[in-house]
Amino acid sequence: MGKRCILIAITMAWVVMLSASGWAGAQAGSSETPPLGSSPASKTILIFGDSMADGLWGGLTRALLLDPTVKLIRRGKNGTGLARPDVYDWPASLPSLLEAEKPDVVILSFGLNDRQDTFAEGRRQFYFRTEAWRTSYSARIQALLAPLQARHIPTIWVGLPIMRDAAVSKDAEFLNGLYQPAVLAAGATFFPTWDMSADTNRDYASHTKAPDGRVRALRAEDGMHFSPAGYDLLAQALLQKLAPMVRVATSP
Repeated sequence: MGKRCILIAITMAWVVMLSASGWAGAQAGSSETPPLGSSPASKTILIFGDSMADGLWGGLTRALLLDPTVKLIRRGKNGTGLARPDVYDWPASLPSLLEAEKPDVVILSFGLNDRQDTFAEGRRQFYFRTEAWRTSYSARIQALLAPLQARHIPTIWVGLPIMRDAAVSKDAEFLNGLYQPAVLAAGATFFPTWDMSADTNRDYASHTKAPDGRVRALRAEDGMHFSPAGYDLLAQALLQKLAPMVRVATSP
């Protein structure tokens, strides 16, 4: 498929996604993102995870720059994940974070740093993608979701996108296959990004035509993260998921 066809395919995928969510129509009559909250009081959205979560925070911050009703809290930690609690233990740390910030909504993303063996007490525990690794990692996913479910906090888990490297992409697909059922079982929302960053052949695509008509880089040079423009597009899609959650979370 030629580069022009790939750009058209990616553009149409974004247009369909945004139109279905109502974003395109909302933007047609306004140059600003409509406020998420229904009152002047600040609504708190906690964003945590790895560097992908950090990028999502950046996109949402730019999208909500003029919205005084929403407070975004940045708690991403680059280089962390769920596979290596010896580096940072997210399930153990999350309850105190929730108690301190008291978020109305949570957005999280993991996986970029989890394509590795697990370790315990300085020694290798399980090899990546073995059944023992899968069981251990799935337990950590559930442990992370448990305090969110117990507190009835609306939660969005943002899935991994397609990757430029085929082997990395297969691992991302494997991890998404662990995240999605666990997230849905916990009553949370799984937000897939795979089709948003793939062409009609479901291959990796690095560029897209943005709503302003200009061709922009969709992905970062490492072939894993999104570019700032890519995170901006993700943020606009996430806003449509966030709006009803904020209303539910803050209703009297």
